[in-house]
Formats: sequence, structure tokens, C-alpha cells
Amino acid sequence: MKRCACVTFVLLVGTLCVGASRAYAQDPPPAAPEPRLSIQLDGGPTLGHKSAAFLSGELGWRLNSKLDVFVEGGHMTNVGTSLLETNATTIANFLSASVGSTGISVNHADAGIKFNITPPNPMIHPYVIVGAGIAKATTEVTFTVNGTVIDPTDRVSLGGDLSGTNTKTILIFGGGITFPFAKSYFADFGYRFGGILSRVSDIENDITIKTQRIMFGAGVRF
Repeated sequence: MKRCACVTFVLLVGTLCVGASRAYAQDPPPAAPEPRLSIQLDGGPTLGHKSAAFLSGELGWRLNSKLDVFVEGGHMTNVGTSLLETNATTIANFLSASVGSTGISVNHADAGIKFNITPPNPMIHPYVIVGAGIAKATTEVTFTVNGTVIDPTDRVSLGGDLSGTNTKTILIFGGGITFPFAKSYFADFGYRFGGILSRVSDIENDITIKTQRIMFGAGVRF
């Protein structure tokens, strides 16, 4: 009886050891795939001759750890230039009036590449971007006499440098830092320079509009 019990015990221990060795020999489960799609909203001030604000949305797709592609669309409320002020003043003097307000609002859509820089630590992800697209720039100027807005077209015809909407090319450059949090979310702080190229074929003596945006954004990865 004791001999049978010993044999049974040895067989049991051997079975458990074999089972344990097989369990340890199994490969670990594969890691979850890294999220590739990202969606974010951005806003903040614009800098330049006229300081105003902007709002934009961005859709990104991760190609690999170093490269993303993105598509962006947004609105800048006023990127008016010093040349616009000068031209408006010339017309105001002709009308014996004052310049009430000047502004260039811009709706833009662009696409480009984001270069991800190796982060100094897991919580800081720096990047630089380059892109290009189209910008629909609308110029508006008002004139006043004794504080009352007047219609200048009764006496003068305003050119494209003072009124109207034009579609132009925009080039985007910039960079920033993202901070991941809560597993799938991230905050984005950055800077964007946008050059809205001139169109002298449509506007005489037109110049490139240089836009600057300080970006505060938040997004999610899928």
C-alpha cells in the first residue's frame, strides 16, 4: 500500500511539474496595437499687426513612431496687415473720413507631415510640422464720419486690397509638445506660422500675410 502511495505521489508531482513547465514555456500575450488615429481641437491667440484669435480641428494618422500625417481646418478671426491700414487711410483721407475698422478673416484647410522627435521622457513628446493648403481670406474695412459708418462706394470703388474674398495658398510650419494623460488622451501646446501667399494677379501690390498662432489643444487617440 505504501509503495502504491509513493508511486502515485511521484506521478502526481511529475504531472504538475510538466504542466508548470508548459505554462512557463508559453509566449506572453501580444501587446495591444498602438493607436494610430487622433482627433484634436485647438484654439488660442493669433499674433501680428492685428492680434485676435483662432479655432481649428485636426485629424492625424500615425505612419510609424517617427511620422504622422495630418489634415487641419480652422478659422482665424483677424490677420490684418499694416499695408491694409495704410491703404485704408489713403481712402479715408480722400473721403475726408476716418478708418473705422480693418480686418482680414481667414478660413483655411491644410495637410502635412508631423515629425515626432524622440522624447526626453515618456510624458513629453516634442514634434515639428510642415504643411500646405488653401486659405480663403476675406478683407473688410469700414469708414466713419463723426462716428457714423458710411458707405464709401458712393464716391469710390474699393479694390481687392480693401474688400472682397480671395482664395490663396497657405504654407504651414511649426512645432510643439504633447503630453499624454488618462491612457488615450493628450494635451498639445505649440506654435504655428502660416504664410498666406500673395496673389498679385488678382490684387495689385498684394503681399504675403504672415500669421502666427499660439496653440492650446486637446485630443484623443483611437
